[in-house]
Amino acid sequence: MPIIGLTGNFGMGKSTVLRLFSKLGAFTFSADEFVHNLLESPGIIRKITKVLGREILAVSSRNISINKKLVADIIFKDPHKRKAIEKIIHPEVLRLIKQTSCEIQSREPSALIIFEVPLLLEAGYSRHFNKTIVTYCRRDTAITRLTRKGFSRNEVVKRMHSQMPIAEKKKHADFLIDNNNGTGNTALQVKKIFQELHSA
Repeated sequence: MPIIGLTGNFGMGKSTVLRLFSKLGAFTFSADEFVHNLLESPGIIRKITKVLGREILAVSSRNISINKKLVADIIFKDPHKRKAIEKIIHPEVLRLIKQTSCEIQSREPSALIIFEVPLLLEAGYSRHFNKTIVTYCRRDTAITRLTRKGFSRNEVVKRMHSQMPIAEKKKHADFLIDNNNGTGNTALQVKKIFQELHSA
């Protein structure tokens, strides 16, 4: 079965779509979860500290960790620092994607495996996937969703500006999911794509 990359822009419903695919029986993984785990690795913490300075460290009596919100604030204001951090993180994420795919395929050759990767196209990952799905919605809808979750409008706009425009991402998609009209409508689109991938 093909290995699928799922992407879209900030607040456009990638995680919702991933959950819908999971309910249908696909093996689903989030690159953000991989990153979350990587940021707890001492080796990665050291590399990031060299780029951003020790102020990003959260030190407790138990351990030393990274203040993820502070890192996000820094890198979404400074494109050069963001690129430097991406050079540390992206190869590790790609390694985990390949490792995870191999492990599942060795057990279940017919498995449908989907990875949610926010920067799939920006990072040049598309060549590592057999097919690409792009989830999209209107920009104002995404902003509304994210501000309800506690992000400031300023934070949302900065993150959106750091990503490839969604119109450009749509051009690279094998499948498109319109997430403007509620979860029920999105679920119907997911089911159709799931069936098409299984019958391929």
